[in-house]
Amino acid sequence: MIPWNLNRSPAVANKALVIRSPDLTLEQKVVALLMCIAQEKKVVIERSLDGAKVQSLLQLNLLHTLSRAPEGTLTVGQLKGLMVDESPNVSRAVSKLTELGLVEKHRSPEDQRTVHVTITRAGERAHVEGDEQLDGFTIGLTKAETRQLFDLLSKL
Repeated sequence: MIPWNLNRSPAVANKALVIRSPDLTLEQKVVALLMCIAQEKKVVIERSLDGAKVQSLLQLNLLHTLSRAPEGTLTVGQLKGLMVDESPNVSRAVSKLTELGLVEKHRSPEDQRTVHVTITRAGERAHVEGDEQLDGFTIGLTKAETRQLFDLLSKL
């Protein structure tokens, strides 16, 4: 497990520009800060995956989704539909996972346009290792502050 403290991020956005901006409304500042913080945390998390077989959050999410699928298989279209965000890079990420031996692709015999993706044993191991690296995740807030933040973000 990697010790995480995302408050000491080496990838720091200049949030002070947003905070001090006289041209933005309070709501615009909140949205801008959320975007800055999300990007900072994503960079830190992806840098922590550097030594792992999985090289991005998208790849880890794809493996996670496949590991929970019936028989570990989904179509590329199904995978796209199950992603947290609408990433246009799912096909490219699947190809990279195939090169790494973490998934296998098979064309549907009924419809050659449909590609089925199946997680391999190595993919299952990489998925577990990636999840273990995320186990130490902390954002530096107390449990009460984390709950309050969660409740507020859930309203958006």
